[in-house]
Amino acid sequence: MSPPTAVPRQPQRKHPVSAEVFASIDMRVGVVQDVEAFPEARKPAWKLRVDFGPDIGVLQTSAQITNYAADALLGRRVVGVINLGTRRIAGFRSEFLVLGAVEADGSVLLLAPDGESAVGRPIA
Repeated sequence: MSPPTAVPRQPQRKHPVSAEVFASIDMRVGVVQDVEAFPEARKPAWKLRVDFGPDIGVLQTSAQITNYAADALLGRRVVGVINLGTRRIAGFRSEFLVLGAVEADGSVLLLAPDGESAVGRPIA
């Protein structure tokens, strides 16, 4: 008989928010322009520069998505939340949050729009 395997625990459901609160979150389509190593970060991460189109421009973030190779990220469309303010991460100014699904092992699978949605388009 083999030993039982651990079943990953599902994250707890978060508290409900109003439609107005959800609508205030500015999610946009962007395209990764640059990827740099981020050795100063406590957990393995990349520094990303993402173009969100002419109205918003290029923003930077730190992302714990090292399960993706740098060349696999370049030119990739991503979804980012651009109105959460800025954070300092190991001296680096992070200006948005890139979105992904957190897997049981802690890795992140990036969210991306189907097709070729225009850069800067809002997410509904």
